Amino acid sequence: MTYAEIAAIRALIELVERNGSNAPGIFAYEAEYDAAPEGISVIVPVHNGAAEMAELMICLANQTLDRNKFEVIFALNGCTDTSRLTIDHFAATSGVNAVVIESDVANVAHARNEALQMVRFRHATFVDHDDHLSRGYLEECVALSDYRSVVVSNIIKIEDDVLAEDYAQKVVAEGFQTSNVHGSDDIALCYRAYTLNAIKTAPAYMLRRVVYDENLAHSEDVKYWRDVFHAFTPITVKSPTRRDTYYRRVFTHSLSRKHIDFYDKAKPRFQILDRIEQEATTHRCDTPQRKFDAQLKELIFETLAHLGTVS
Repeated sequence: MTYAEIAAIRALIELVERNGSNAPGIFAYEAEYDAAPEGISVIVPVHNGAAEMAELMICLANQTLDRNKFEVIFALNGCTDTSRLTIDHFAATSGVNAVVIESDVANVAHARNEALQMVRFRHATFVDHDDHLSRGYLEECVALSDYRSVVVSNIIKIEDDVLAEDYAQKVVAEGFQTSNVHGSDDIALCYRAYTLNAIKTAPAYMLRRVVYDENLAHSEDVKYWRDVFHAFTPITVKSPTRRDTYYRRVFTHSLSRKHIDFYDKAKPRFQILDRIEQEATTHRCDTPQRKFDAQLKELIFETLAHLGTVS
């Protein structure tokens, strides 16, 4: 599918939405969106990342997107290493518009919440400090973004310095086999992508109106994106190229490695299951939110079951 075809389908979806009964709510933030400069804010939470940010900084300095159209907000949280010095050097020498905020609180949810309130551009995306992006990542995301869409990017996993297809990539690719644009009813096609904090670019007005739960010990990103899609049920858009590839580094301590302490790390996910159960009556059985919740619940049980913690 070409960019023109994507735009045409999205225009048809928008036409239907503008003439629907929900139009006042859907387009309530359009003036705010239009008032922001075109471009993208990249939020990078950093906790003791001085030794792990080299690849990210190289890729940010070499993005194909005009540097006037993006900023990088580094949200340092509880750093006790030389992360601030590393970032200050990058800001002074790279030519990239870098914003630094710093907190003594070692809490990634808190860091993201603070950074979201500083976003300047129309769209925002998240990158972990130990991951990096393809050169055309930001340009592709800006080209495909609009008021109602979340851009879902490609993702490659780096494990033991070996590139491999990430578990989310297969689902994302299959979800968009027949089309690169989906309406709000089809968010379930790429539900695994919505459980990752990365690989998504969304309008800033959406993201700043949802809050990361700072009390969750884990899976605050799962809850956050679930809340985003419950609040806005936006259209999803997939790039027709692989210019927007997110490189996700997996370490031995990552949750996706099923080590002996896996259950202790994964147990907080039960809080998400509890929240889904509590809110089960909020949405009708055929709504996109209920479909999303059903798949998310299945995914979490599947994850926990790896060590026989759930029968």
